[in-house]
Amino acid sequence: MIQKNNARTDNAENPLPEKSPLDNRGENGYVKLKVATDLGNFPLSGAKVTVYSADGGSEPITTVTTDAMGYAPLLTLPVIYNPEIEGMDPIYYYTDYNLSVSFNYYYPTAIYNVQVFPNITSEFEVNMTPVPAIDPYPDREEQIVIPHIGP
Repeated sequence: MIQKNNARTDNAENPLPEKSPLDNRGENGYVKLKVATDLGNFPLSGAKVTVYSADGGSEPITTVTTDAMGYAPLLTLPVIYNPEIEGMDPIYYYTDYNLSVSFNYYYPTAIYNVQVFPNITSEFEVNMTPVPAIDPYPDREEQIVIPHIGP
């Protein structure tokens, strides 16, 4: 049987120190979002984008509006390792968020389970659908549910 000894006997520092899950506080991930219609051909200026915690909180974290090109300002969101989530890796951890996009005369769109990873920018394009003038249910919401990656 071969035993591997990882102990260092010299005074050199370990170049890859192990990262403690508690050291993750203060790290952020980013979401870049474009809002358009007609399969992305026409950007929607002034669309409202609201970010919520995916843990069921109803209070918005932030609300922004899109610019003339349909882009929301880059969303900077905190990412924290949560050891209570079974299967969450302490090295490749994430935080879930839900997004809501609304614009006059278009169906609102909700995006659920957006996984935000530290120091990574995730990009989304939301294609809004106009409400037809004869729609008997103009208050419906389009929903996009992103399946979880991993366990």
